[in-house]
Amino acid sequence: MNKRYKAIVFSSPMDSEKAGIRYAIKDIETGEIVDDAQGYGYRSAQKAYAGWAYKNRDRSKDTEKAEKEIIILQWMKENRSFIRLLDTLAFEIVKGSHAPEDKVDVNFVRKLLKENGYRDLPFTARDLYKYWQNGPVFSKKKRQ
Repeated sequence: MNKRYKAIVFSSPMDSEKAGIRYAIKDIETGEIVDDAQGYGYRSAQKAYAGWAYKNRDRSKDTEKAEKEIIILQWMKENRSFIRLLDTLAFEIVKGSHAPEDKVDVNFVRKLLKENGYRDLPFTARDLYKYWQNGPVFSKKKRQ
């Protein structure tokens, strides 16, 4: 967190005894409150810092993440046979049909990709594992 901003105890006009102590982010140089959760204040200093960091994040990374997601989801759609294989093997491992030390993780996905001849993909096994883990992607509404 930038030393220029600090979480302070905040007294909002919407205060009530139920609300408890609230926090806001103050610009130390100007003395201005720069984030007060739309007048309500945050419930903790950590939440105030997290809210401020989120509002001031590097949005170019959001675009990169969305582009990567589109690439992965398209690849998963084009390679449904691999995804079905991954689903089947994962089910068998969870069911207990494989060795007790077998588990479905990034290394398992990496090994399965390699065994099936998938090399030089535009994403990592970790990325594929993350999106595969979120469940069926083809039945969801088209992403914006």
